[in-house]
Amino acid sequence: MDSKRHTETDRWEPTYRTKVQEHERFIPSEVEEKIKEVMNAKLAKAQYDPATAPQLSRDLATQIRDEVKKLNIPRYKIIVQAVIGQVQGQGAYVTSRCLWDTETDNYASYSFKNTSLFCVVMAFGLYTE
Repeated sequence: MDSKRHTETDRWEPTYRTKVQEHERFIPSEVEEKIKEVMNAKLAKAQYDPATAPQLSRDLATQIRDEVKKLNIPRYKIIVQAVIGQVQGQGAYVTSRCLWDTETDNYASYSFKNTSLFCVVMAFGLYTE
């Protein structure tokens, strides 16, 4: 099989493989770079507004998911979670739990903060076959 990533026009049929091939892995550093690009572009001058924060969070997660999908990582379901909050001198912890295969599944995360808001994004790649 070709060692290049597949294109969106490739047709997928069941292979009944349960393990990911090395060239098909979800690579956290590649995904984190996409997250960082989108967050820096979208949030650099953003101001926290409680009325628009929920929609901004959804838009950010959707845009990041779309950018990660452009990496053409075959056989992975991409799930993105974005949390936005107001900066008021507080601390915040964002965690997530799920059941997954430690040999095939992975995640990438990135945190952003300006004078008005903070944002934490987690993108999960879950191998499906």
